[in-house]
Parts: sequence; C-alpha cells; structure tokens
Amino acid sequence: SLEGTQELMKARETAVILATGGMGLVRAAYSAGKPAYGVGPGNAPAYIERSADVVKAVRDIVTGKTFDNGVLCSSENSVVVDAPLIEEVKRQFVANGAHFLNAAEIEAVGRVLVSPQRLPNPALVGRPATYIAQRAGITVSPTTRVLIAELAGVGRDYPLSIEKLCPVLSFFVVADWREGCERCKQILRYGGMGHTMSIHSRNDEVILQFGLKKPAFRIVVNTPTTHGSIGLSTGLEPAMTLGCGGFGGNI
Repeated sequence: SLEGTQELMKARETAVILATGGMGLVRAAYSAGKPAYGVGPGNAPAYIERSADVVKAVRDIVTGKTFDNGVLCSSENSVVVDAPLIEEVKRQFVANGAHFLNAAEIEAVGRVLVSPQRLPNPALVGRPATYIAQRAGITVSPTTRVLIAELAGVGRDYPLSIEKLCPVLSFFVVADWREGCERCKQILRYGGMGHTMSIHSRNDEVILQFGLKKPAFRIVVNTPTTHGSIGLSTGLEPAMTLGCGGFGGNI
C-alpha cells in the first residue's frame, strides 16, 4: 500500500531507496531522509533524418514501440520525419503493421486514452493496438501493431503528444534537421525531460549536433529507443531503471 511504502522508506533498516513510479512516489522517496535514486517519465521522440536507411529506421521504431506493448518508459512515443522522406516512411510503417488515424479517429483515441490530467488511461497501458482501437470504436485490420496520429503540435491542445505507454505513436513532419531538433526538444519538454530519444541518420555531423544539444541522457543512434536505452543493442550498461538527471529533477 501507499502507507506501507512510506513506512518502509522511512524505516531505520532502510539504507538506500530506488524509486520507480510516478512523480509522487519519487518525491516521497527524496523526502524520506535517505539516499534515493529516482526516475522520470519518458515521452521519447524518434527522429528520421533525410540520410537515414528508411526501411531499417521504421522497422526499428515499430520494434521498439511494440516491445511489451510500449510499457517501457524509454519506448518511442513520437516519430519526427524530414519532409522529403514522408511518403516512403508512411509506406514502410503500413508495411510494418501501422494504421494511420484520420482526424476523427485521432479524436476518438485521444478521448479514451488520455485523462483530463493528461495521463494515459491505466486500462489501456500495455494493451495491443487492436484492443485500443476497439475501445475507441475504430475498425482496424486484425494484424495492426501500431496506431499513428499525425499531429500539428505538442502540448495540452494535442492530447496524443503525451507519453502513451502503449502502441500509439504521434507523428510530426519537419523541413530539415534544425526544425527536427526543435520539435524533439518540444516533445522532451512535454513529459520527457532528461530521458531518452533516438536519431536515425547516416550523417555524422547531424548525429553529433543531436548528441550535444538535446535535454536527454540516452540518445541512441540507428536503433530502437527501447532496446538501445536499456543496453540491449548498444554499449550502455544494462539497466531497466532509467533516471533523468538534473533535466528531470532526479539522479
């Protein structure tokens, strides 16, 4: 229980606390008077830059998003795409089991998935895309793996731009890597500060600029955010607990 957790964290026998959960739990851990490690929410963007291997990039994003049905906090939540790639990227997503939502469907999914507090509906967290579509009253193919909502912006006016914790992706088109840079920062600031993002690119200079100038502590290159962030497909130390550092207000 919540009360039991509070007592345990304050108990004399407890020497150090590792808190994974909502911000309330993390704050309680930090106020317990013990050394505490906290984590933060994700909302990881995945940027597909114009030099990317599009086939691999889309496959990686769908692989990351569908792993455990998007429950990991480092799972992809948004796709940001350079405009010249848009048609090919969409074709590849459809080939990998994605369903692009129309405006009415975006509204329907937003109503059932996002609470007035701008949090994901617990009843839909970790559920398959087909189940979410059914709950929203939308007809999709039984082979659908991911639902994709093309949005014009990030923030409270765009409910599906939050961290979704299920196989739903928001989708943004940008003119070039500089605009992509700004869009990724906006997404991270809306519930993902200090967490994770990915870039899919074969341009080393652009990759370097993203690595130096993003408020994210895990920036993975040409790999799923889910698998890269936990060390499965990268050289990072394997970990399932991902902190957000100073950007996210934790260690």
